[in-house]
Amino acid sequence: MTTVRTGWEELGHTLEALGLKLRLHYEQTRDDEVTETVDRLRAGVQDAFEAAGNAVRDDAVRADVREAGRLLAEALATTLEKVGADLRDATSRKP
Repeated sequence: MTTVRTGWEELGHTLEALGLKLRLHYEQTRDDEVTETVDRLRAGVQDAFEAAGNAVRDDAVRADVREAGRLLAEALATTLEKVGADLRDATSRKP
């Protein structure tokens, strides 16, 4: 059984790896603005999960943070899928 901290760390590492992979794909478009946006998104998500992990000290907060983390991960995944599709469309239109 993983501890709360281990779970957050694992999620953080997974999101960081995902952010790196996305960054590498976006860098291929040679669009500095997209790369900077992905970097800010990755840093923001990492900061958010670190702050949430530090706040989890009592059972009520822990349960709320777990649910919020799940919802955030789902929303982030959906958003990143949309961003990826939009970027693919945009790059396919470049001459």
